[in-house]
Amino acid sequence: MAVLAIHDLSCFSKSSLTVALPVMEALSVETAVLPTALLSTQTDGFDDIYIRDLSGDMTAIDGRFSSLGLRFDGIYSGFLASVEQIDIVSSIIDKYATLTLVDPVMGDDGKLYQTITEDHAAAMIRLARKADIITPNFTEASIIADIGPLPKKLDQRDIKDLVTVLRSLGPQKGAITSIPLSSGGLGNAAWDGDEIRLFQYEDIGVSYPGSGDLFASIVFALTVKGDSFFGSVLHATSIASIAIASAKAKGRDRRLGIELSPAIAEIRRRAL
Repeated sequence: MAVLAIHDLSCFSKSSLTVALPVMEALSVETAVLPTALLSTQTDGFDDIYIRDLSGDMTAIDGRFSSLGLRFDGIYSGFLASVEQIDIVSSIIDKYATLTLVDPVMGDDGKLYQTITEDHAAAMIRLARKADIITPNFTEASIIADIGPLPKKLDQRDIKDLVTVLRSLGPQKGAITSIPLSSGGLGNAAWDGDEIRLFQYEDIGVSYPGSGDLFASIVFALTVKGDSFFGSVLHATSIASIAIASAKAKGRDRRLGIELSPAIAEIRRRAL
């Protein structure tokens, strides 16, 4: 079993490929990579960041994959730096026609990231329509659904309405992460066909770059292995919460990204 992870690569700090690769390998999923950009560090909290766009390299590497006759049991895409890269990934999805998870990285805290233009967001929404599974955060889900202003905190009816719109776009499985709940705390709302389940967790007042990558990597790897989708989301929610709580307890600098050792240890403990 082998999958292809399409993400950026930060040389220092844990996010994107430096999270996806070790986590999915820990879950016994052979993982090939297609880097979208090379960064000196992840972008949240650091200044003077070196970034090299790898769009041309992506096309060349994918061409070599094709010439070798490589096949993948799944494709998982995360941060894409441009509309051109989104188009490249779209063609890869068409070519391999395999289980696909798109994490539509576009924004957080109610707004688009500075580097995301309206054209970029529109292209990412088109890519999400092709996915079997999507894992947007609450902000990204709101952007994709485009159903007008949502309450600052959602109840079950609000969540159902949001999921209904996302399902209508194409993805028959998915999870909206970091939803602020009217009942208190946060939740990940997952759907599989017509069924919707909410996985609640404590809001401990801190977030770390790479947390979403950790969540999506666990969901994707377990789903590829044949676990139930809701079971995969349950494990991902629990393990990501443990990693975040451990990082906070140790006073970890959030610029370093999510701490992986507690997550890997929990994966091994659960024998996933």
